[in-house]
Amino acid sequence: MRRGRWISLALALLWETQVCTAAEESIRVELNSAEPVQNRCRLSFVIENAGETAYDSLKLDLVIFDRDGVIQRRVVAEMAPLRRAKTIVKAFEIDTDCARMGSVLLNDVTACEPGGQNACLDRLVLASKIKDVRFYK
Repeated sequence: MRRGRWISLALALLWETQVCTAAEESIRVELNSAEPVQNRCRLSFVIENAGETAYDSLKLDLVIFDRDGVIQRRVVAEMAPLRRAKTIVKAFEIDTDCARMGSVLLNDVTACEPGGQNACLDRLVLASKIKDVRFYK
């Protein structure tokens, strides 16, 4: 009986450690604003690296859809360098109409150093502050 309790306790602690580590290593990418600038759209992102790992490269393949779900643009955006336990802001201008933007798809991670593309994709937590514009993977 005692052995079963110890195993249950050990499994619970292992699970809690994995959940805490995943949360600490997450990279939060928030689509914060979209504003028209000289016939282009400036997208601003807030990137929060909650972990202890610094990133030299984090390239995101982004697909911008209009309000009807039709692809407007596709762009690869470099979000790094990201220092450990640090929040930064990145802005990119793209050839599209901000007012027609309906959603932004994180299609893939094309580069991530260190860690590899799949590991970084799993760490990304996405959010959007722009009303009626979804940011998702």
